[in-house]
Amino acid sequence: MLPAGLTLLSGESRSGKTSLALQLMLNVTQGQSSFAGEARDDSQPFKSTRGRAFYLGLDHSLLRLHELRSRLLSAQPGTPPPNNLSFTNTWTPLTPTEGLHELQSRLTNYPDTRLLVIDNLASLCPLYKGNDRELLALLCRLAEQQDISILVLHTCKRSSSLAASVDHHLHLKRLPVSNYYHLDVLGSSLAPFSLTLHCPTSHIHFRHASLEENLALTTLSAHKTLTPERLTILHLIHTCEDPLSPAQVTAALGLDYTCVRQLLSKMARANLLYTTSRGHYTLHPFIKPLVPELLAQHPHQPKFEIAHILLTPDSEDTHSSNPSDTHSSNPSDTPESSPANTPHSTQTPDTTTNLASQTRIAHNLTPHSHTLSITQNGNAYPD
Repeated sequence: MLPAGLTLLSGESRSGKTSLALQLMLNVTQGQSSFAGEARDDSQPFKSTRGRAFYLGLDHSLLRLHELRSRLLSAQPGTPPPNNLSFTNTWTPLTPTEGLHELQSRLTNYPDTRLLVIDNLASLCPLYKGNDRELLALLCRLAEQQDISILVLHTCKRSSSLAASVDHHLHLKRLPVSNYYHLDVLGSSLAPFSLTLHCPTSHIHFRHASLEENLALTTLSAHKTLTPERLTILHLIHTCEDPLSPAQVTAALGLDYTCVRQLLSKMARANLLYTTSRGHYTLHPFIKPLVPELLAQHPHQPKFEIAHILLTPDSEDTHSSNPSDTHSSNPSDTPESSPANTPHSTQTPDTTTNLASQTRIAHNLTPHSHTLSITQNGNAYPD
């Protein structure tokens, strides 16, 4: 993953570059494979050569460095901290008689050094009298002379022109589900490839995303997939756990019945929802593993406490998966004129109002909390 030479780790601000660099350092100090799961397997790719790692965090305070180190080591509880991992947040100007000489002396005094991380390029530039390309060329020569890997972090796009001044290029992107990342690996000695990674919030431990997680992320990353109204419906169905009909979703959210049917149909076509045989909707298996993490990323979603939702007979709640279906215009097909509806009858506004009148939902909104009751005429009023 980090061969000898100069590697640029790029990405947008707060995309996880520092966390990824720290894990790569820990992998080097312990001689472990990068991005391996819980089970240790020597056959894992990206196995690191064990050695010393040095972190030059010019962009962080001492308190921040201590916090990062704690998060990094908390991924391995019960394991003593490595004694070949060093941190600092200050350095002298990079001149031949000062900072550059000091850096070369440090690497010479610790010949087992395998990795030097510089976080970040923008904070290092004021210490050097020259432009970015000249500074990167200097670091390239240093990495070649010392036969080590130097990883430089920089906030920029994947297409940055600075990538032409380094030996290898890594680009990290945070995905819509916040704990998942996409890593592009480019370089002269590595064939280009991409990885999907997961890192928990509590500690620093990047691992390969499973095939199931990749499938869910592909679905959730589609254009217009995670609009606010779709997130609310996902939240409602996830809270209820059981499949819901369009009429039940309408009553719970207080939205227009026709709009709800169209929206549910589109979500089913986007593989967000799955239609059961009775015309009810549930979470699609593709996205179900990531829904709790997705909703945790949006904490201001309404919180539903479903007291009860009366299920109408199957003949009244059957929902066609075809969004172009229209309501029956024959009066004999309505619930009022035909109590025992035929299996092919569809929902009417009267059915929705009747269901709403029998449904009570505690709808807790943040930061204001109130309870809505649906009256017989369909109007909502706070208790």
